[in-house]
Amino acid sequence: MVVSLAGVPIISLPDSRVLSYGLMGDPDGTPLVVLHGTPGSQRQLAGLAGPARDRGWCVVAPDRAGYGGSGPDQRRTVASSARDVGSLIDHLGLTRCGVVGISGGGPTALACSVLLGDRLSAVTTVGSVAPMVPRDPSLPADRLISRIARRSEPVARATFALMLRGSRSRPERAVERLAALSAEPDARLLRDDSPTRAAFLDDLRHSSPGTARAAARDFWLFTRAWDVDLGQAKVPVDVWHGSQDRNVPVAHASVIAARCPTAHLHIVEGGGHMLLNELDQIIDTLTTRQNEGG
Repeated sequence: MVVSLAGVPIISLPDSRVLSYGLMGDPDGTPLVVLHGTPGSQRQLAGLAGPARDRGWCVVAPDRAGYGGSGPDQRRTVASSARDVGSLIDHLGLTRCGVVGISGGGPTALACSVLLGDRLSAVTTVGSVAPMVPRDPSLPADRLISRIARRSEPVARATFALMLRGSRSRPERAVERLAALSAEPDARLLRDDSPTRAAFLDDLRHSSPGTARAAARDFWLFTRAWDVDLGQAKVPVDVWHGSQDRNVPVAHASVIAARCPTAHLHIVEGGGHMLLNELDQIIDTLTTRQNEGG
């Protein structure tokens, strides 16, 4: 069943939760599922609408469980997140589509390469988190929020709730703070690229009541063994990562590539986390995979 909340389509999942999603770009174009980062929602991706339309892609952007208009999943895992994507793909009747996971959406996209391989043409990650268990010695020390989440998901939830409260009340200040902590390519996008800045501001202003819980769950999952084996990936996986990424260090990309036999590693020298300046290359590679899959 599909309904609509404030113009946003929502489907019912097999366990009675709801999943909301947006459509942008060319409605008759090549379908591409894009998964937002942590924390966030489909609003975070609004800047892709113009490029997708120009390149003939129809971007399907679901809110991952607990974010935006999607219901929470208290027992969410990396694999169950991929199964949510599968339910959306089945609902929309998509065949041989691509899936892109950005940052914290990367683990879900990678799980899709294993669990949904018969329905996909390719998977792409941009600045994705890698499996942290078992620990690869090349990975740098975890950020504070990861250490908090490893010890206590409720404490991580309270931490995110505090952060998000301030971001909702003063989104401009929050974006400026994010820019100051980011690599220079990302800082320039947040400060000077109007569509990117507007999308992040909109996302901060409209973060859902469940965002803190969903973000804490993401980080809790990041610090535990995934319930999916990347060694069983069934489709090509393109792993894009900027060498100067401060959000997710570039070592994560090499760990993904080492554990996924279908992975193709693309390290962008001097690149940051979002890699919007490399969008043409990323889309060209996806197009090639789509054509090969056909």
